[in-house]
Amino acid sequence: MKKLLASMMVAALAFGTIACSNSETGGEEKDVYKIGAIYSKTGDGSPLGEPEWNATKLLEKQINDDGGINGTPIEIILVDDESTPEKAMEQMNRLINDEKVLAVLGSTTSGASLSMKGIAMDNEVPMVSAGAAVGIISPVEESKWVFKTPHSDAHAAERVYMYLQEAGLKEVAILADSNAFGASGVEQLEALTSEYDIEIVANESYNTDDADMKTQLTKINSSSAKALIVWGTNPGPAIIAKNMKELGMDIPYIGSHGIANQSFINLAGDAAEGVLIPTGKLLFPTQIPEDDVQYEVISSFYDSYTAEYDAEPTNFGSYGYDNLMLVVEALKSGATDRESIRDYLENKVKDYVGATGIFTFSPEDHNGLKADSMVLAEIKDGKWVLKK
Repeated sequence: MKKLLASMMVAALAFGTIACSNSETGGEEKDVYKIGAIYSKTGDGSPLGEPEWNATKLLEKQINDDGGINGTPIEIILVDDESTPEKAMEQMNRLINDEKVLAVLGSTTSGASLSMKGIAMDNEVPMVSAGAAVGIISPVEESKWVFKTPHSDAHAAERVYMYLQEAGLKEVAILADSNAFGASGVEQLEALTSEYDIEIVANESYNTDDADMKTQLTKINSSSAKALIVWGTNPGPAIIAKNMKELGMDIPYIGSHGIANQSFINLAGDAAEGVLIPTGKLLFPTQIPEDDVQYEVISSFYDSYTAEYDAEPTNFGSYGYDNLMLVVEALKSGATDRESIRDYLENKVKDYVGATGIFTFSPEDHNGLKADSMVLAEIKDGKWVLKK
């Protein structure tokens, strides 16, 4: 009995020493860093979500094969929101409350991301979204725990207007999806008209699942519009391209960054020829000059992604890359709890070279990108090319 008591006392002293050591270092030592990721692996958003999903799996393996983060492995709990806000909310709650993750990445679409935002705020969990809508990270006082890596629709809208101004096209029509992404794009386009001397002469919408938009296009065709701006994600924009060709409309088609993938070209066929969009650089990695500050990051990611999946990562893969790597940078710095990760993202990410762009977050800006970091892409001979 005396030996047993002595052993218990030694164990208690040892535990006390460990507890004290952990307390002195500012937190509990972890066997693994658990991060949640919600992307649209299936459903309408899957052409966007699958590259994000794949990028996350690829990086998790690379990081752990290289020894983890300061010796600690990461565990990415990847879940599919099936392209619905309801499923995204369900999974968000599970990851936070049951899995106890340090941060949540995603989701793919603006609607799902907006539905997750309130949960992140209520539970004080850092969230890094792959959605484009500016409302995901604004107003900033209601977005303390939420960040995002895609260019905002505000950036994309401004880049479109920069092009239209240069081309001397002042009268435009808008045809946008009625969902959260489309509505946010229209809001940004309307807000910037006076700054760029643009007049919106027709403003139409469609439902995400609509199979034909000829009625809206006929109205637009009878207006004085010199260009059409289409704001949505596939398949709607591809249907619009086909409908325009069937109606013989020859005004320029300018899409959003939501169609920056091969899927749009596949769906639209030869009707895609000549379509312009604002985009990040990963859409055409081999066309980036070697002196570009993003060249090394993009080339390395592109090569490893295509080797693993025999497919293009597209810009959406870059969002998956940046979402995870920004949190990894926080963990590397010693920010290993939810609050310190959030604080690192807001205050320490300065001129960070990502696959999407150069990020500088601040208490006033949880996106950290600028409109002039986007480039223009054009479809020529069935391929996206950098417009010089």
